[in-house]
Amino acid sequence: MMTANLAMMSPEVEAAAGRFRGFFQELARTFVEREDLLAQIALALLAREHVLMTGPPGTAKSGVAAAVLGRIVDERTGKPSVFARQFTESTVQTDLVGPIDFKTLMQSGRTEHFTDEGMLGAVHAFLDEVLDGRDMLLRTTLNVLQERELKQGTKTTAGQIECALMTTNRYLAEVLEGSRETLLAFVDRIAFVSFIPKGFSDAESLGRVVRSQIGGARRPLTSLLTIQDLDVLQAIADRVVVGDELCGALCTLLEHLDADLAQAAKHDPTFLATRYLSTRTAVRLGRILRAICVYDAIMNGATRTLEAEHQDLALLRLSVLLSGPSHGSLARLIERESDPRERRQLSILRTEREIFDRALARLPKPAAKKKEPRKENKLEAKVEEAIAAPAPAPLLETAAELAKVSDAGGPGAQQAQALLDTTLGHLAERALRAGATAGAGPSNDAGAVVTELSTLADGLEQASGATRPVARWLRGRAIRILLDSASLMGHSLDRLEVILGTCERLRAAGADLDADLAERATSLAVTRVEDDLVESCDAGFRDAVADSLKRVGDEDLGVLLKALAPALAQIDTIGARLVALGGKPDSLKTKVIGARIEPLVKAAFARVNTTDRAALVEQVGQLVDALHASNLRAVLPKTTVLRFAVEALVRSEQGKGTVPPSPVRDYDGYRALRSSMQRVSLAFTTTELALRTSPEKPALAHTPDALVSSMSDVIAALPETLRQEVVTLDLARIDRAVAFVETWWSQLSARSDLAALEASKFFVVTREEGALLRFTLEARVIADVFPEAAERVGPMRARIEALEAASSKALVDLRRVRADAAWGEILGPRS
Repeated sequence: MMTANLAMMSPEVEAAAGRFRGFFQELARTFVEREDLLAQIALALLAREHVLMTGPPGTAKSGVAAAVLGRIVDERTGKPSVFARQFTESTVQTDLVGPIDFKTLMQSGRTEHFTDEGMLGAVHAFLDEVLDGRDMLLRTTLNVLQERELKQGTKTTAGQIECALMTTNRYLAEVLEGSRETLLAFVDRIAFVSFIPKGFSDAESLGRVVRSQIGGARRPLTSLLTIQDLDVLQAIADRVVVGDELCGALCTLLEHLDADLAQAAKHDPTFLATRYLSTRTAVRLGRILRAICVYDAIMNGATRTLEAEHQDLALLRLSVLLSGPSHGSLARLIERESDPRERRQLSILRTEREIFDRALARLPKPAAKKKEPRKENKLEAKVEEAIAAPAPAPLLETAAELAKVSDAGGPGAQQAQALLDTTLGHLAERALRAGATAGAGPSNDAGAVVTELSTLADGLEQASGATRPVARWLRGRAIRILLDSASLMGHSLDRLEVILGTCERLRAAGADLDADLAERATSLAVTRVEDDLVESCDAGFRDAVADSLKRVGDEDLGVLLKALAPALAQIDTIGARLVALGGKPDSLKTKVIGARIEPLVKAAFARVNTTDRAALVEQVGQLVDALHASNLRAVLPKTTVLRFAVEALVRSEQGKGTVPPSPVRDYDGYRALRSSMQRVSLAFTTTELALRTSPEKPALAHTPDALVSSMSDVIAALPETLRQEVVTLDLARIDRAVAFVETWWSQLSARSDLAALEASKFFVVTREEGALLRFTLEARVIADVFPEAAERVGPMRARIEALEAASSKALVDLRRVRADAAWGEILGPRS
């Protein structure tokens, strides 16, 4: 076992221990019969814990606190780092944690404190009359002292506070009796609680105090201790080993103590236990054992090893009990005391001390330690052997073993930690070398390199959290090697799935990686595999098409696509695997099938032959549904499908031919002309076809303007010649009707006969049937669907508007003439 002790430490440790010893020896000479209290304060400073001093007024509690905290200075400034506050009913939270930052409050509404001006801003604190504050203030104090930080919403501010000395003039038994639940939780979080009686057990002690204060016999306190000294000694305390056997003895001691205290309370109504033995207490006592070991080494002998021993359990009474006068002096104090409250507190203190002594005595004596071969020699040899090994596995195994020994905290833990640091250093060096030169060495097997890097990363991370950055770097390096291999060498789909799955596992374990770089490399690798698959899938699809054409022919596209369903499903399956790796949906299918299926679809649309616009739209819809049923709507560009459909529409319009209008321009001639024409314009039908052939359905959330715009974009992608043909046919259709009506009106207007106009039914056509309005709206649809035709549509609309204005004016004039004639008959000259 390692035999380190203070005498073997650095000069810095030796100097700090010497100043610590002189500091408390001077305090012991000054404060009479306060040995336990000073020991509690010393242990609290070493263990970063807190002390509560209780007792009646005038017992120098504040004097002790001032003498201690006022002489622990920062060597950089030469001044103490102390926060001091006296508690009263009016003390509020800001008095403890610091004033509110009103600038932040006004700007954001968040409440934040200037913690550097509060308790968290100092290393030590003196809280006077701490139990005089309100319950909420005690809870705040409790949280700050326990957690040493202040939570302010999403922001947590860490503090410097290490040790607080607190005082109260109240008797602890009375305090706990009056509000046991609240204050017992408060006291439980304070490692050391002391009772200072108002009298001394030795009559000479009072004389010594009086002479030192007024007789000039007291020398001023001159010893100083620095915060940096405490930092050094606290670091030593953190390294003290507490073995498993001693931990077991501590648990047994607490079990005995808890049971005996309960029995004492049961048999003596005046007895009230002043400490609460919780799990927190047990864990804290384990830490205090480390401080006891260092305290004993400093004060009583620097040659003891830095390992807690069975004898150190005795000093745990300073934390687990209410401490105070020595056990031998308690009887004399109780005998002379007349105040019942003081007598009760002293009696409780004596009872607790006796219970502790009995519980300690019942512990089995530790077995004599057998001389065993020095384990550290074996560990050192194993480390040296692992370092010399060419493979990293021995180093990883050794690091894991050293971590277990170090974490156990038993004998040899310190040396195991030192050896672990050495081992991890070699591992990190080997890992960095392997990561930096990966793939550039004699072996170009990416799989082997990645396995080595991954193994190193996992081993480093398991051995110590401190090496996590190196482990993350190694995994990131391994991912980059895999992605380079996938994108530059080319692999099968199965192999790519394995590679990217490995990358995902490495990323999930924790890896430092440029996300954009990884995404680009993954996309390149998937595209490369997809391009390789296109050739094989194309050959398979070609064979399937040839076989299906022999069996079912190409007359019915739906039947042909059903025959091709197995081949299409196989391509879909492969495409789905590519999408799962980051590929684009339908990309493979488009590359394999798009150019091959287009001739078949074009031929199917070429067979569409009907002059009925509704029937034509229905036939196109059936073809689109057949494509959809085979998951092919996204394979062919929607502009291509729409082009086939509009070409079929134009063919049907051209195939219908033009019926010459009747030479007689009258109502019957107009009816005959309109019956020979399509009632629906090509522009309107083109919009219907665009909606029918689009793979995306209009979303309810889309605005009408957005829908019209999206349809216009699709139609605008049609070939220019095809769009111009649709516009020409539509305008010619409107022109035939408008020209007929213009000629008809020209003949009627020359007669200027209202009765003839009414008999002609011209205004039935233009007004009641709204023919001119219909022609205007059809022209507007052409301009909306084909914006480039606006200039051609403009003159047509102007003709319609001029015709409507002329006919309306003539009608108004004729009606006025008839009205005037009627009024003339009534109001004419009388004989």
